[in-house]
Amino acid sequence: MKPLVLALLLAAAACGEVSEAPLRQVSIESPEALGLSLREVPPPALRAMGLSYGLTVIRAGRMAELCGLRVGDVVYAVNDERISSLEQFTRSFARHADRLGLLVRRGATDYYVPIEIGRAPSPRRPGPPPRGTLLRT
Repeated sequence: MKPLVLALLLAAAACGEVSEAPLRQVSIESPEALGLSLREVPPPALRAMGLSYGLTVIRAGRMAELCGLRVGDVVYAVNDERISSLEQFTRSFARHADRLGLLVRRGATDYYVPIEIGRAPSPRRPGPPPRGTLLRT
């Protein structure tokens, strides 16, 4: 009898965890070379990263990779505006479709990844400029 009760309790607990809303996904197919697909990050993972919302890169086409995006990166802002929903991301992307600046968290480090749609990016790695580089404003 005890194993049956234990199995029922575990099944009920598992059902309670599954009842959360499914994670949504967005794909940006235009231009084709960008080939960017993102999926919402589960709330426990966001809390562990110290973020309130983010989209993880699950596919990055050639252009996205050349700009510096990698599979597993978490996008949490578009053009210095933190995103709080999938809808807000798609609106921001549509508004600034020719030039985007994404704030991305990779591991414990944040990067700024500029993307210019319609212009072939030069291969670069995101992150701070090399030491000894003069920044002009």
